[in-house]
Amino acid sequence: MLETAGAPSLSTPAAEVVLRELDRIGGSRSFRRAEQCLRLLGHITRLTLEGHNDGELKEYALGVTVFQRPESYDPRIDPVVRLEARRLRLKLAEYYQDEGIDDPVVIDLPKGGYVPQFRFRRVPESEVEAPPEPITPQLAAPPRGYRDRRIWLAVTAVLLVAAVGSWFAFRKLPQGLPVRASVAVLGFRDLSGHDETSWISSALSEAINVDLGKDQRLRALPLDNVSRMQRELSLLPQPTYSTKLLQRIRTNLESDYVVTGSYLRAGNRIHLNAMLFDTRSGLQLAAISNEADDDKLPEIAALSAGRIRARLGLRELGTESRPFEASALEPFARGMQSLREGDPFNARTFLEKAAAAAPSNPLVRAGLAQTYLALGMDIQAGEEAHRAFNGTAAMGRVEQLEIEGLYRTITNDWPRAIQVYQALVTLFPDDLEYGLRLAAAETSGGKGQDALGVVHALGGLPPPLGSDPRIDMAEARAAGALSDFAHTRKAAQSSAEKANARGARLQYAKARLLEAGAMQNLGIAGYADVRAEAREICAELGDRACVAAAYRVEANNLLATGELRGARRSYEKALEIAISMGNSPEKLNALHGLGYAANLQGDLPQAEIYLRAALPVASQLGRQQQYPIVLDLADVLAQQGHLSEAGEKIEEALRTSQQTGEREGIGLSEAALAHLLELQDKGADALAKYREALPILREVGDPFLMTGTLLDFGNAQLEQGNLDGARKTFDEAAAIVRRYPDFLWSLDLQLAQARLSLYERHYSDAASHSRLALQGFQATGRAGDRLQAAAVLARALIGLGSVTDAAKTVALPAPNRARLPIQSVIQYEMAHCYVLAKTGSRAEVVAATNAMLMNASHYRIPRVQREALEVSQATLGSLNHSADAVAR
Repeated sequence: MLETAGAPSLSTPAAEVVLRELDRIGGSRSFRRAEQCLRLLGHITRLTLEGHNDGELKEYALGVTVFQRPESYDPRIDPVVRLEARRLRLKLAEYYQDEGIDDPVVIDLPKGGYVPQFRFRRVPESEVEAPPEPITPQLAAPPRGYRDRRIWLAVTAVLLVAAVGSWFAFRKLPQGLPVRASVAVLGFRDLSGHDETSWISSALSEAINVDLGKDQRLRALPLDNVSRMQRELSLLPQPTYSTKLLQRIRTNLESDYVVTGSYLRAGNRIHLNAMLFDTRSGLQLAAISNEADDDKLPEIAALSAGRIRARLGLRELGTESRPFEASALEPFARGMQSLREGDPFNARTFLEKAAAAAPSNPLVRAGLAQTYLALGMDIQAGEEAHRAFNGTAAMGRVEQLEIEGLYRTITNDWPRAIQVYQALVTLFPDDLEYGLRLAAAETSGGKGQDALGVVHALGGLPPPLGSDPRIDMAEARAAGALSDFAHTRKAAQSSAEKANARGARLQYAKARLLEAGAMQNLGIAGYADVRAEAREICAELGDRACVAAAYRVEANNLLATGELRGARRSYEKALEIAISMGNSPEKLNALHGLGYAANLQGDLPQAEIYLRAALPVASQLGRQQQYPIVLDLADVLAQQGHLSEAGEKIEEALRTSQQTGEREGIGLSEAALAHLLELQDKGADALAKYREALPILREVGDPFLMTGTLLDFGNAQLEQGNLDGARKTFDEAAAIVRRYPDFLWSLDLQLAQARLSLYERHYSDAASHSRLALQGFQATGRAGDRLQAAAVLARALIGLGSVTDAAKTVALPAPNRARLPIQSVIQYEMAHCYVLAKTGSRAEVVAATNAMLMNASHYRIPRVQREALEVSQATLGSLNHSADAVAR
């Protein structure tokens, strides 16, 4: 039975039903100008329905049969099938979002293969029980025990239906969906003005918000949203607000009511005045006063929340355990406030104290898990989230699901996370937060198409919920996960426009950051200005995490396109912010980026410093974070001649990647071992190791990693005299580079093609390619690669008889052997020897070759030593050879 990942079905559509769907697709606007996509879809659909095996659905077979490629067709060189399959997936996504949104059957082409899958959009009613009706909000409710049993039964049913793809029940919300009233707790003004008591505002907000949220007839808005709004509107907690300001809060936050007020601590007594306001009319609906000893803060909060519910016409919930122990409330409140202010380093200190005071409190554990996650401590975050989940037995079923959703998200258990949020969305379809979490889980879980269905439904929520800019952001991220960057840009623009209209400046900035990334992927000019605008807004609002992320994205993009000086400046700014915040993931990315950029610039000692500084940070974040740093450090060590230590580092990275199942790490480690074998002058073994690495990296599908490895492999083939193999390998790399015109590897490809032309004695082509590479390396500051390009150009010019020009090419200042890659330095010195063999005296040739041999022997790199010896023998033994022989 054919099934579709992401929407398993109890029934598979019959062949004739699938063929009717194929006809509908063929006649659609979406496929009107996609003839090749349609031809591919029709071919693979019919083969699958006829029961043909996978052999006819492989890349080579499809290239020959569908796209009329000859029998000599090589998919590595001509990626037509992969490109059209990717385009087909995008076209299908476009079709099912628009014209095909109500089609009864869906044809899907999962990534990683060419076997289509067919499913009913909805499970036929005869085969599965319908999902439970959403609970209708009401002000009066049955007794607490009955409601808990009803919710638990509904949750059980929803999770059962979710196992067979019940999210489709959410795609079209019921007409006239009743929306529960929403309330936001804005915090309380400290009348004493003492810093040591400022935490009480946060503590009261936490406790009151939890109490209000327990009544599922009322939507208590997350305090994260409140904190963002206060930052965007530059608000501090106040005892009261003007009608105009309340309306601005309503527009930004979508809150019907707000709770605010003031408190005074005198001695060991706390007096709280809490007020309830209607944000539409600006009317004060309640003024509530309570006073108690300061160790009774949870009780004061509970009493205030109960009277707020009563004023809104909601019954008391009855006596039950309070959400916070008094001893844990202060460190918990301080920690959560620091976390929301973007300071997870400080938050960790407080929340660990709270966890020690209340080890079984799931809310405290959940807050600590979120803090560890913000610090990049993924393993510790998962452990804390698991403790939080295990401690939810005394909570209501909905609260249990909320904690479980957090736990499954942190541990990347996307199938279960999706089920949990599907259940919450079906129970409370008017709760936008649950819908957004569902879309995020589906996007992260590789179900971008399902996520787009969810955001489409969220857009149908009654106003103002359906126009929330976060819905468009969720859509942009889902489209980005599907590599549909035009869709990403459009959705991000829509999010920015809506956020701007609401005065939600931080949301606006984050939408613009996403838009800038999409513009860059699409090759649209102006993305740097968009990103700079967003970064300035984040800085103005004091969101340092947003500023650091903006610098990081900018630096990564500059690095990928070879703008190394700019990349290092942006990484340095990101690093400064990350250190001040204690943000380990941003710190790791900045240190790694600085090390990689310094390596490319030929500054090996500085690269080593950065990468060694990154190692303990990566170690703290988890083993899966270590292998990229270790491999880059190994590369730097190898270029300095420390082959033994480099080999140890590569083996360490390979072991770690194998233990964690990280396919990318395994492939890169195998490629690094291959390069090390080259330096050890074991060319045949190196080629074998590259052939092990390349299939793994093809499976991973990262074009950046794939191109770099192909270029290394092609150069190794050249050294072994396999010119045909090298040409095919470079052609495959060129096909990737053509898709990314500003790719970092475009210059390396020019140099590789220059080497190939030199080996083929096509000196004019070699000179042309190497000259372009040399100009590019000079412009981007890649000092080591510049030496290699100059060496190839000099040899090509000698081959052309332009000895004077060759001499000028190697007349650069003497290379800094203490900082630059040894292989680059020696290759440059070898080219200088070739030039002297044509222009200098025997004494000059002898002096130059002896110096070159001494340098090569000092670093003990076998390949470099052999090449230096061969050049020495060639120049000293045959000073009068022909230009052609010398160049070769």
